[in-house]
Amino acid sequence: MIKHILIGIAALLALSAGVYTFQNAQYDFQTLQGDKVRWQSLEGQWVVVNYFAEWCAPCLKEIPELNEFAKYADKQDMVAFFAASYDLLSEEALFKLQQKYAMEFPLIKTQNPVMPNERPKSLPATFIISPQGKVVKQLLGEQTNLKLQDIVMRLQNI
Repeated sequence: MIKHILIGIAALLALSAGVYTFQNAQYDFQTLQGDKVRWQSLEGQWVVVNYFAEWCAPCLKEIPELNEFAKYADKQDMVAFFAASYDLLSEEALFKLQQKYAMEFPLIKTQNPVMPNERPKSLPATFIISPQGKVVKQLLGEQTNLKLQDIVMRLQNI
């Protein structure tokens, strides 16, 4: 009888460990910094996602503005900011790109991220995603810190 109880407890512990491991392995995208992000964990926040490429001159020109917007977003409880390379780059190439252009914001790894938006057809492209996880605005072309702040603030007040 005790043997059956111990086997049952061991099976229950193994099952619990498996469920825990499975749940922790699930994420929609991972940042270059190692954060595993689920869109569900961002509910209640406005999310800004910028797509860029090294061959895109306006993308490179807007990096200082995006760095400033990232600082703003970090100070806000209701705003998150990520950037994604348009090109399919290795983690090493993405890291080198981040260092080369002094990108001070989280970069999404390009290995099959689950995104609420479609891949943009032109660059730079910035998507504003509501606290409910829906794309509410797509901005094409170079953006500024103040313009992004203004758009997010106006959307928050709707």
